[in-house]
Amino acid sequence: PTPELKGPMAAWASNPKEALFLGIRLVLDEWDTLILAVKNGWGGNDSELRAKYLFEDLCDWFSKSTKKISEPQVEDFLNEVMQDDFSVQAEDGSIQLTAKRLVQLRRDVSNANFDGMFRMWQRSLKRQGKHRNVITETKDDEFDPELLNEDDPKSTKDESDMKGVEGWGQGE
Repeated sequence: PTPELKGPMAAWASNPKEALFLGIRLVLDEWDTLILAVKNGWGGNDSELRAKYLFEDLCDWFSKSTKKISEPQVEDFLNEVMQDDFSVQAEDGSIQLTAKRLVQLRRDVSNANFDGMFRMWQRSLKRQGKHRNVITETKDDEFDPELLNEDDPKSTKDESDMKGVEGWGQGE
């Protein structure tokens, strides 16, 4: 028997499209090259907006495509966006790693496997106040760490109301 999902993972399982969108945001918020590009304004005054468009394009593509999306396809797309929108030629392997993480995320969400996404979500909670998220700036009260038993990813506490989390419910 499959163990019952609890907490945010139960909410993600009940709405995989929204979970996918949140996961994409979490992956992008951990991509150092994109963080630097936005922080340093390499895309001009609208660098934050360009990052948001990248997020929205990935959400549209990943949620609407019925075909398999390959790592090389995602790499090509990310490379094009970084070059065209931020004048960045990323040669540090981060595009390949980000593409791999995004493709794995899509596969995991489609299989209702949220373990990796849960770990990213926990890291996001720990980063709060230390740096701004690339796609959306979270407010201090949007994540409530008390809702989560950090030692147990399948916590029995109910965090199914994810509506207050930026990125949750967007992209429709």
